[in-house]
Amino acid sequence: MKKFIFAIFFALSAISLQAQTAKPTPSSIPSGVPVKPGTKPVTTTAVKGELDPGILSGQIYTHVDLGFDITFPSSWVIPGIDTEKYWKEKGYELRPKINRNDPQQAANIRRYEKQVTLLLTAYRSAIGTPDNAVLLLSAEDLSTNPKIKDGVDYFDLMRAQIGTMKLPADYEYSVTQAEKLGAQQFAYLDISTAKEKKRLYATVRNGYAIILAFTYHQADDLALFRRILEEANFSLHRSR
Repeated sequence: MKKFIFAIFFALSAISLQAQTAKPTPSSIPSGVPVKPGTKPVTTTAVKGELDPGILSGQIYTHVDLGFDITFPSSWVIPGIDTEKYWKEKGYELRPKINRNDPQQAANIRRYEKQVTLLLTAYRSAIGTPDNAVLLLSAEDLSTNPKIKDGVDYFDLMRAQIGTMKLPADYEYSVTQAEKLGAQQFAYLDISTAKEKKRLYATVRNGYAIILAFTYHQADDLALFRRILEEANFSLHRSR
């Protein structure tokens, strides 16, 4: 078990929702970068070659190999192919700031790049909006840990690893819980700091953990995200 580090936890701890440099007012922030129908969403880390990143068509994200699709509200911003370049030119840094001189962080980066595919990033409002909410949708390869059969197994092992880490004093995390949203059963974990809250949902299929990590500030945002998952389809089958 020592080899298997939950890289998604590392990524969640490093990513900030707010701009790292420029601070434009909400009125100066565009409503989003248009996404051409059928284009693949941008990723912000190395992608495992064997896992297709899925397809984004309008506000619908579909991953046939993992068997699900999610429809997002029309007001949500889902970055397109050139989004990272666009926001960098505007003074934003969407990638996490990592101290690569830290051996533990460097090791986590390598594991993250090897095991995790960041499939989609979706924002409730324009990037840079104060108190925004953001979803990171990822898939983690579980081939080195076949004993992980479901989301509860995944989060239980994650919690065991969190317990060995040196964390900030305001960092809190819940016990592993479960919730049925629509027809799909998820395990979930709540994480909070003084600045923000995170709800992590997970389910396991086809040898991957599908992780939906939602960072938010307002309870209404979490309620909206739960409705999105209730209406999502996690029963897609690969066409033959």
